[in-house]
Amino acid sequence: MATIKEVAKRAGVSITTVSRALNNYSDVNVTTKQNILNICRELNYTPNSLARNLALKQSKVIGFLFSDIKETDMNGNIIFRLLLGARAQCDAQGYELIMLFTNKKEQEKKSLEQLYKERNLGGIVLYGLKTTDPYGREMVNFPYPCVAIDMANAPVTVCTNNDLAVEEIINLFYARGKRHIGMINGAFDAEVSHARESGYIRAMRKKNLEIPRKNIRYADFFKEKAYEETKTLLEDCPNIDAIFAASDLMAIGVMDALQDMGQRIPEDVAVAGIDGIQVGAYLKPALTTVLQDFKEMGRRAVSLLIDIQAGKQVGYIEYVDYQLLERGSV
Repeated sequence: MATIKEVAKRAGVSITTVSRALNNYSDVNVTTKQNILNICRELNYTPNSLARNLALKQSKVIGFLFSDIKETDMNGNIIFRLLLGARAQCDAQGYELIMLFTNKKEQEKKSLEQLYKERNLGGIVLYGLKTTDPYGREMVNFPYPCVAIDMANAPVTVCTNNDLAVEEIINLFYARGKRHIGMINGAFDAEVSHARESGYIRAMRKKNLEIPRKNIRYADFFKEKAYEETKTLLEDCPNIDAIFAASDLMAIGVMDALQDMGQRIPEDVAVAGIDGIQVGAYLKPALTTVLQDFKEMGRRAVSLLIDIQAGKQVGYIEYVDYQLLERGSV
């Protein structure tokens, strides 16, 4: 009986290429693959059934990839809560979870597909990618099980319904008599920033409120930058009577700036954030915010990956429930 070595020799390729062709890997040229199959028939070569089954067996390893993580990301335990949910679902279904970290420079050196194959992953969860990141572009047509968190251009994404959440905040401001509402947004190239800004604009339009372009500032999710942007916002727009910050950490910077400027919260300027980090409850006044269920996001992302791996049909987007916490800042 012929061996895989003989097939490789006849085809003029490596044993690895023969193996990948027989296991239908997409990186083998179509002509090469057909030639290998023809030679297998000629030589009456039949792959070892056990080895073939092992090669085709889906990996039970799921990677959780975090991009461009900064020290400030740890302030709300968001990453920890995502991992708690992901780990719980992996444990429940017999999968291993590994953490991976990347940044734009590393993504330029190694593709997402290379990383996926090197780590022998069965699926990957992505968090923190920007629209300008190489992986952010690559994941649009990624051929392996992939679920993103808060990234609308991913094949499958898990997130809070930002439109509804932000609309609830604007409606709350409006109910408190606020009519000149500004926004401190995150990073210009972050999809979640686009989503929350779109939600802000739509909600403002529903209330027939003005949206001067200068009412929206970007603070890159940093508390210190939000502090500075709040000061310039009020200097340029002194009639501002409410500010929505696209993260709780930035909302804290907003409140610090307002208090240093002698503005009363919420009487002069109301403030609301989004995330639900623990420290918000202990501020004076306590921060009104949207509590996101990050643990459930992590759990749901892994569950979807396992469904995709099993060949099940899943929806493009999965919304996780949130809760509006009304506190003293509005």
